[in-house]
Amino acid sequence: MSAPNIYSTYCIPFVTTSCSFGSSCSLRHDIFACACGRIMPLSVKKAHTRGKQHREAIAALRGESQNQGRSNRGTNAPLEQEQIPCAHCRRPIESAEYDAHVAEHIRQQHFEQVRASLEEAKDDKEGVTVTGRNGVDFGILDTDKAVECMIDVSSTVSRVSIRKCRIAPATRDATQDSEGPKFTAHLRGKGRVVQKGATRKISLIFQPSYAGHFEATLELVFFDIDRSRTFVIIRTVEATVGSREDHEELKPKAPYIRRKNVVKFKFTAPVVPSNRPPAWTKTVWVDRLLGYDPPARLIDVAYGPRSLGSGNQVLANVKRFMPATFNEKTYGQWFQVLLHLEEQQIKLDLDAYSLFDVELQADYPRYKLLVEGLAENRPSVLVGDFILVSRAEGPETLNTRTWYEGRVHQVHQNHVSLRFGGEFSTYRGTKFDVRFVLNRLPFRRMHQSITNKFNPVRLLFPGAAHIQGVKRIPPSKIDEIVPYYRPIGEDEEQMETVAAILNQKPGSVPFVVFGPPGTGKTITIVEAMKQILERDPDARILACSPNNSAADQIAIKLMELGKTQVFRLNSLSRRVDEMPKVLREFSCINDNHIFFIPDKEKLQKFRVVVSTCLSGSVPAALGVPRGHYSHIFIDEAGQGKEPELMVPIKSIADAKTNVILAGDNQQLGPVVNSSLARTLGLKTSYLARLMDRDIYDLDKFRGITIVKLVKNFRSHPDILKFSNDEFYKSELQTCGNKAIISSMENYEQLPKKKFPLIFHAIIGKDMRESTSPSFFNIDEATQVKQYCISLLSNRKNGLKAEHIGVITPYHAQRHKILSILQKDPKMQDIKVGSVEEFQGQERRVIIISTVRSNTDFVTSDIRRSLGFVANKNRMNVALTRAQALLIVIGNPIVLSLDPLWRAFLSYVNVKGGWRGKKIDWDPTEPVRPDGDYDAQRKTQAQANAEDAMARLRAMIQEAHMEDGLEIDDEDVEAAAYERPILREAE
Repeated sequence: MSAPNIYSTYCIPFVTTSCSFGSSCSLRHDIFACACGRIMPLSVKKAHTRGKQHREAIAALRGESQNQGRSNRGTNAPLEQEQIPCAHCRRPIESAEYDAHVAEHIRQQHFEQVRASLEEAKDDKEGVTVTGRNGVDFGILDTDKAVECMIDVSSTVSRVSIRKCRIAPATRDATQDSEGPKFTAHLRGKGRVVQKGATRKISLIFQPSYAGHFEATLELVFFDIDRSRTFVIIRTVEATVGSREDHEELKPKAPYIRRKNVVKFKFTAPVVPSNRPPAWTKTVWVDRLLGYDPPARLIDVAYGPRSLGSGNQVLANVKRFMPATFNEKTYGQWFQVLLHLEEQQIKLDLDAYSLFDVELQADYPRYKLLVEGLAENRPSVLVGDFILVSRAEGPETLNTRTWYEGRVHQVHQNHVSLRFGGEFSTYRGTKFDVRFVLNRLPFRRMHQSITNKFNPVRLLFPGAAHIQGVKRIPPSKIDEIVPYYRPIGEDEEQMETVAAILNQKPGSVPFVVFGPPGTGKTITIVEAMKQILERDPDARILACSPNNSAADQIAIKLMELGKTQVFRLNSLSRRVDEMPKVLREFSCINDNHIFFIPDKEKLQKFRVVVSTCLSGSVPAALGVPRGHYSHIFIDEAGQGKEPELMVPIKSIADAKTNVILAGDNQQLGPVVNSSLARTLGLKTSYLARLMDRDIYDLDKFRGITIVKLVKNFRSHPDILKFSNDEFYKSELQTCGNKAIISSMENYEQLPKKKFPLIFHAIIGKDMRESTSPSFFNIDEATQVKQYCISLLSNRKNGLKAEHIGVITPYHAQRHKILSILQKDPKMQDIKVGSVEEFQGQERRVIIISTVRSNTDFVTSDIRRSLGFVANKNRMNVALTRAQALLIVIGNPIVLSLDPLWRAFLSYVNVKGGWRGKKIDWDPTEPVRPDGDYDAQRKTQAQANAEDAMARLRAMIQEAHMEDGLEIDDEDVEAAAYERPILREAE
């Protein structure tokens, strides 16, 4: 007896071409087509791909035996690490990933076939024409009443009967919900026949229920009476419930056009230098800054022709330029490689903004250059930067023509003002090519700092040997401190932090102030600074932060010490109007309204100098000796790259200098552009790296090397709970002013009173316009506006515009929201900004617009479609800015792809804070941190498409088999067909 054919139970078309029966198929779909040529159940995939048969089959496909492969690469080289050219895309794929890669191609091909069939079903055929080949759009509706739209069906060849006229059921469609159909359809008039040369009307009715975008499919099954044929025509039907006014104002001004790839070339062309901005006050430097140019071989391996292989291979090649170990001896070399990678990536990103065939507008002695996207920092241009221009010619002359170096003297909303050297001249109508040049000064400063000879292990790699004999400060000693800020005296952790910093011996390991949201870390370190200055007349402090806004906040809190004691050091490229006016008398500003740097003698007189980390190199460059500053404080230490934080530390510290880091490794981290540098560790901040070391264990070394602040003075307990549980081990305690944090518990829009959180589920559309890659979502912008109106119109809420903040991750959305809010004078003081702009800040009410709403689950990387929103640290910051009310607006289908967002949405839903489209998963189910929710959505979308095709085929077959095809214009079924639709319309 022969063995049973196991393949007889498999649906082979499912993995090779297309299954015609969809979910109704009786054969197995839980199978996969392996790259080795076999088809088998998914349950054995892991075991099979690790087995001998699979390895030998793969080796045979590559045209070599397993033994040959090993002899070529050494006995220890595993076959799974070899690369196999993909037969579909020809990319080299590592053998361990090959099966999954090919399976994805097969899935995509299968879906494309299904989608092509569905697209073909939209075609008019057999002489029948249906209105709306490109879709039937109800438009923008600002009503909650039923709306009707009529479409025509006409036949030019023969009589046809409309056997089926219905909106496709949405049994598995995530964009529908349990509230019932939003669209209904019926054939107007008596009977079902369309006579030759005649036209019939189909009524489509849309019943709005909540704001957002809605889509459905109209399915029409026709029977050609004269030729006895059955066929299908479908139409996409859509409607948007929202503000017509907002859609008209905010719609894309021009279609989005992806920027063209810029011709790459090694720049060796002659360059005519520019002039230094005359408005700058000259600075006398004593420390020469070297070039630190990236090594050509490294750049070639990472970004040149040799970088076209797999990501793992490129990473391995780059690692050859790095030391084998990471310690105090290799510290500089290690980070230099990462900085070179980051610098080159930024250069490539800048190249993408190159301009071609543009004019310069004369504004003697300067020239204006229009730059679209300047307001979005696309590209980022500062005063003092260089821009290269040359007369436009063919790309073959890029490296031979003369380029002129323009120095940026002024930056405006949409143009920059350039000054060239004396040789430059032009006339109206002359066209130029433009290249933006990276300002390498920050990178050179970082290289200089990380490569100097000051490499103390206690600062770079602190260990147990450095804290021997150090004990926690006893309560009696803490009680001796009289705080400048009285509330600190009531906070045990804040007082212990101040005492620990105050009693550190010179030359101690870095002390970490771990400050979760709203716990007052900045005021705590400012208190410590004041206590140090009071206790030690010889103490000098350099206080830094990776960004200007945080540095400004430190300076503002120190202002009471007086302008002879505190100095706010600013970069020459910073605009004076960007700094709070109250700090101007604490800074140096010349007659041209430009910041300047004082001389060494003047700078040394100040007891506290406040600057960004990069400007923290200035004292050493002016000649201030090492050890002049007894303490270096760095706030928001988790936001900066480690080499950035080393600029003030390694440039000016000595063996006795104490370093204090304040920050939160669960909030925003460093911004790193290079994926290679990110993977190799540049995304890990100095703060995070230290907190991973044994001596910063909170349970063992509290008060010795680290203190965690746990009293949250900002948020309502329900707002704080999610982040507290997810990020801070549920250790944070709600200690905010009850009059503030409870003030919105009875807000009229709350789905559940006393629970001041709202998730407003809305299915909008993310859009782009012109050449800007930034996304915006009009429906979400409208919803933001409506909440702002509601909040400010009711005096019982006790709110002013400045009490409300709107956070959105995309600049385009920020711009759109601002444009509709600022039309109303009452809302002009509402701050709208990115997560970065709100770090360290708080508002009575925070509204978050998440923007992304792409639900093309099959053809796109849907996890990637979340964009910035899926960053857990960014999410944590956004959710913890609100004091009394948090409103999140977004597409739950897209957000739920990310496990952390899914958990948040489930939390809000279970607590009763949900509005809009209903949740389509069980919110009480535990969320899997590594859950393949994106894969589930993709599988669901594929199944929906297959169901649609199977349903259409089944309807055709059913229409063929129907009895009683005699056609009567007075068909008695017509009345019954219309009645339920008419009731719904009423």
